Amino acid sequence: MWRSLLVLAVLVTSPAIVWPDTVDFTVPLGKIGTPIQGPGSVDLSSSDLNGTVLAGQSLSLDLMFTNDVLARVGLVDASAFGLLLIIDTNAETFPGFVGTTTGYLLDPSRGQFGSTQVAGRSDSCCPGSLAAGLVSFASDNLAGAQIGDISGVHFDTSLPNNGFVITDVELAFVFNSPYDGVEFGSAQQLPEPSTLGLTLAGVLLIAFVAWHRGLKQLFHAQ
Repeated sequence: MWRSLLVLAVLVTSPAIVWPDTVDFTVPLGKIGTPIQGPGSVDLSSSDLNGTVLAGQSLSLDLMFTNDVLARVGLVDASAFGLLLIIDTNAETFPGFVGTTTGYLLDPSRGQFGSTQVAGRSDSCCPGSLAAGLVSFASDNLAGAQIGDISGVHFDTSLPNNGFVITDVELAFVFNSPYDGVEFGSAQQLPEPSTLGLTLAGVLLIAFVAWHRGLKQLFHAQ
């Protein structure tokens, strides 16, 4: 009897454990196997959380690519790269910010890749959406033209408590540099990392030559 009461007391007094929930994102066939270069964004959508009421709940989310797809990210200017979690709602006003949010990339085995970041947060209208973004990659594993394969992104966050309803979840890769990009595909479909690295090196060389020629023309004009 006392053992049962002890177990009940532990269950009542212990804080709620939040297990990771998987939110699946299917990459369209048109984006598979073709390198996508910046500047610009690549937006993926999921309906897995549709119908969820914003009620102040804590979320631990693994945003995963379906069908064993990986995203091979190459960054020359890591400070110009961002990964955004965007939660669309039925609000016709600003729905408020998500709570303090952290996140990190997931490697092909779904383990943590790179450091945990504190995400920036915002909301927009109308309709209302909430966003959290990872942008501190300059000193992380993907910096300096290195290539990284990821299976998804992890976010720990909490929703505001206002009764609005989720209508869509988006995962956005944002590239503000023309030398950064991503390629989606299975491990068998993606080229060898060394090949993509050489391609990026070639792009950098072309950019440097163009800059150098422009600089010479500028001095010549003066």
